[in-house]
Amino acid sequence: MFDFLRGRVVLRRVVLLLDARIELKASDHAVMDLFDAAAVAFQLVLTKIDGVKPDRLARKLAEVEAVVKTHAAAFPHVIATSSRTGAGIEELRGSLATLAPT
Repeated sequence: MFDFLRGRVVLRRVVLLLDARIELKASDHAVMDLFDAAAVAFQLVLTKIDGVKPDRLARKLAEVEAVVKTHAAAFPHVIATSSRTGAGIEELRGSLATLAPT
Protein backbone atom coordinates (compact mmCIF):
# COMPACT_ATOMS: atom_id res chain seq x y z
CA MET A 1 0.00 0.00 0.00
CA PHE A 2 2.85 2.39 0.85
CA ASP A 3 4.42 2.06 -2.59
CA PHE A 4 1.03 2.54 -4.25
CA LEU A 5 0.37 5.74 -2.31
CA ARG A 6 3.87 7.15 -2.61
CA GLY A 7 3.80 6.82 -6.38
CA ARG A 8 0.48 8.65 -6.88
CA VAL A 9 1.57 12.22 -7.62
CA VAL A 10 -1.88 13.10 -8.99
CA LEU A 11 -3.56 12.04 -5.75
CA ARG A 12 -4.44 15.42 -4.30
CA ARG A 13 -6.10 14.34 -1.05
CA VAL A 14 -7.53 11.22 0.52
CA VAL A 15 -10.68 11.49 2.60
CA LEU A 16 -10.62 9.28 5.67
CA LEU A 17 -14.12 8.65 7.02
CA LEU A 18 -14.47 8.20 10.76
CA ASP A 19 -17.69 7.12 12.45
CA ALA A 20 -18.51 9.78 15.06
CA ARG A 21 -20.29 7.19 17.22
CA ILE A 22 -17.19 5.14 17.98
CA GLU A 23 -13.69 5.73 19.26
CA LEU A 24 -10.70 6.06 16.97
CA LYS A 25 -9.19 2.65 16.41
CA ALA A 26 -5.57 1.58 16.17
CA SER A 27 -6.20 0.95 12.47
CA ASP A 28 -7.32 4.58 12.01
CA HIS A 29 -4.07 5.79 13.56
CA ALA A 30 -2.07 3.31 11.45
CA VAL A 31 -3.65 4.61 8.24
CA MET A 32 -2.89 8.21 9.20
CA ASP A 33 0.71 7.24 9.96
CA LEU A 34 0.89 5.56 6.54
CA PHE A 35 -0.37 8.72 4.84
CA ASP A 36 2.26 10.76 6.69
CA ALA A 37 5.04 8.37 5.69
CA ALA A 38 3.90 8.33 2.06
CA ALA A 39 3.43 12.13 2.05
CA VAL A 40 -0.20 11.79 0.96
CA ALA A 41 -2.47 14.62 2.04
CA PHE A 42 -5.58 13.44 3.83
CA GLN A 43 -8.67 14.97 5.37
CA LEU A 44 -10.68 13.53 8.23
CA VAL A 45 -14.46 13.49 7.89
CA LEU A 46 -16.70 12.49 10.78
CA THR A 47 -19.76 10.58 9.62
CA LYS A 48 -23.07 9.70 11.27
CA ILE A 49 -23.08 12.79 13.48
CA ASP A 50 -26.87 12.53 13.75
CA GLY A 51 -26.31 9.50 16.00
CA VAL A 52 -24.34 11.45 18.59
CA LYS A 53 -25.61 13.90 21.21
CA PRO A 54 -24.28 17.45 20.79
CA ASP A 55 -22.01 17.42 23.85
CA ARG A 56 -20.46 14.10 22.88
CA LEU A 57 -20.06 15.30 19.28
CA ALA A 58 -18.24 18.42 20.49
CA ARG A 59 -15.82 16.24 22.47
CA LYS A 60 -15.33 13.90 19.52
CA LEU A 61 -14.65 16.80 17.17
CA ALA A 62 -12.12 18.27 19.61
CA GLU A 63 -10.42 14.86 19.89
CA VAL A 64 -10.17 14.45 16.12
CA GLU A 65 -8.96 18.03 15.64
CA ALA A 66 -6.21 17.33 18.18
CA VAL A 67 -5.21 14.20 16.25
CA VAL A 68 -5.03 16.21 13.00
CA LYS A 69 -2.42 18.49 14.57
CA THR A 70 -0.12 15.52 15.12
CA HIS A 71 -0.01 14.51 11.45
CA ALA A 72 2.05 16.42 8.92
CA ALA A 73 0.00 15.20 5.95
CA ALA A 74 -3.39 15.98 7.51
CA PHE A 75 -5.54 18.75 6.09
CA PRO A 76 -6.22 21.02 9.08
CA HIS A 77 -10.00 21.17 8.78
CA VAL A 78 -12.22 18.31 9.98
CA ILE A 79 -15.71 18.11 8.48
CA ALA A 80 -18.62 16.60 10.42
CA THR A 81 -21.36 15.04 8.28
CA SER A 82 -24.64 13.19 8.33
CA SER A 83 -26.07 11.56 5.24
CA ARG A 84 -29.41 11.28 7.03
CA THR A 85 -29.84 15.00 7.80
CA GLY A 86 -27.50 16.38 5.16
CA ALA A 87 -25.44 18.23 7.77
CA GLY A 88 -21.96 19.02 6.51
CA ILE A 89 -22.52 17.52 3.06
CA GLU A 90 -22.38 20.85 1.21
CA GLU A 91 -19.23 21.76 3.12
CA LEU A 92 -17.65 18.44 2.13
CA ARG A 93 -18.67 18.92 -1.50
CA GLY A 94 -17.17 22.40 -1.47
CA SER A 95 -13.93 21.14 0.01
CA LEU A 96 -13.66 18.41 -2.62
CA ALA A 97 -14.59 20.82 -5.42
CA THR A 98 -11.47 22.87 -4.66
CA LEU A 99 -9.42 19.81 -5.63
CA ALA A 100 -11.03 19.27 -9.03
CA PRO A 101 -8.90 20.20 -12.03
CA THR A 102 -9.99 23.37 -13.77
